Amino acid sequence: MKRREEFEKKVSRSLNSMDAKISFLNEGIKGLSDSFKIFREDMGDYMAFTSDQFSDHEKRIKEIEKKLKK
Repeated sequence: MKRREEFEKKVSRSLNSMDAKISFLNEGIKGLSDSFKIFREDMGDYMAFTSDQFSDHEKRIKEIEKKLKK
């Protein structure tokens, strides 16, 4: 009987340890998810800005090409 209680205590400690680590992992993944959402928004803003700048440069180049062809 005593041996069984020893195993139960070991198993219980192991389960508690795993539970704590899983909770820590869950918090880390949640933090990573939140950070990625912010990054995605920032990257979207940057890509929109870059796209606008590229479009503006493309218009300028076309206008210069037109002037050079005349």
